[in-house]
Amino acid sequence: MLVSQGTFRPADSSRTECALGRTMTRDPTDDDLLADAVDWRLRIEAAPGDQALQAALEAWLAANEAHRSAYRDVERTTRVAAALPADYADPPRQPRRQPRLRRAAFAAIALAACLAFVFLPTLQLWLASDHSTATAEVRSVTLDDGSVVSLDAASAIAVRYGAARREVALLSGRAFFEVVPASDRPFVVIVDDATVTVTGTAFDVRSSAQTTSVAVQSGTVEVALDHGRRPAAVLTRGQRLDIDRTSDRVAKADIPADDVAAWRNHRLVVDRATVAEVVEELGRHYPGVVLMRDRALGDRLVSGVFDLRQPIEALQAAVRTHDGSITRITPYVVVISGP
Repeated sequence: MLVSQGTFRPADSSRTECALGRTMTRDPTDDDLLADAVDWRLRIEAAPGDQALQAALEAWLAANEAHRSAYRDVERTTRVAAALPADYADPPRQPRRQPRLRRAAFAAIALAACLAFVFLPTLQLWLASDHSTATAEVRSVTLDDGSVVSLDAASAIAVRYGAARREVALLSGRAFFEVVPASDRPFVVIVDDATVTVTGTAFDVRSSAQTTSVAVQSGTVEVALDHGRRPAAVLTRGQRLDIDRTSDRVAKADIPADDVAAWRNHRLVVDRATVAEVVEELGRHYPGVVLMRDRALGDRLVSGVFDLRQPIEALQAAVRTHDGSITRITPYVVVISGP
């Protein structure tokens, strides 16, 4: 299950808690069990009198302890959701929901908040950053040497400047660098398992759940893979390097230089990207949580230009290509389903 989250702030944080209190890992099996438990809970909430559905749930619970444990977590989350403030769970300008649907929506909100807290960058990461952005926030910062870094939404960098080297670590998200030339003081960007070295150029660096990408708008950069343990790749204007950290596959492509860092003009330009990658990018511009369970849909490829100012419409366009659909459970939670 893909969980993508922007800034998520309860109206009264003192009245909420994460029912999934124990330490959780990124084990895909755990993700699937938890997602299945959510599905069962929402279906039961929607049809409490359905005896056949109840019997099917009992059979699922009886299958093993892992099922029962996941469902208990979701039930605890539902109880937490019942205590959420009305103005948080049911914004005043939204039509009033039926009680059963509201309870289901409350459960989804609380569960999504817990998942986001567990699976997304930790508080320590943001504390380690020198500059960061919130959901849907794009801004530029000028470094001590005059170089400018434009941060995409939900992104963070740490800056370490020394006498012989200028170093910036991309901790999360995406950034566009406009580097002031200094041949005796190289500018280095550390991102995941790659090191990007330049003297003066303009380039974009992205770190996603699976892929590290570097694209050059002007000048030349050298990308050292595995921080120098593999042969370096040299990129010039209009070239992009994608590093799949799961398969170790490295792909170099020519792209229009004007498309580099198009997000600075509110455009997400993708060419044969996976739906999951597009959802992750759009999720950083959506002030809530995006849940996608269908892995097959997430692996499908999509190309196009999406408006980052309209993330819901962009999500719809991205998944509609493969007969996917989105459901807005609340203004803060979107669920993506496959065909």
